[in-house]
Amino acid sequence: MGIKSKVDWKQPLWNKENTTAYQWCIKHGVKIYSVPCGKGFNNKTCWIEVNVNGRKQRSPNTYGPPELWPKVMELYKFYYDKNILK
Repeated sequence: MGIKSKVDWKQPLWNKENTTAYQWCIKHGVKIYSVPCGKGFNNKTCWIEVNVNGRKQRSPNTYGPPELWPKVMELYKFYYDKNILK
């Protein structure tokens, strides 16, 4: 048995625009988070789940370490832009 490589999950990019969108979404009941596709600490892929006031929708695609948090931030910005421009 060899040593398993560590999965390097990146941190989200917290700039002013992303922070504003995130805060607005949380305040208005929009939560976006990752759901692991497998068990254990060496899981390499996740789905993204969007919970809008109790209604959950899971992404059809899976995301790995480099693209997970940019996609989550993109979705927060999408919901912010969609609702703030009304």
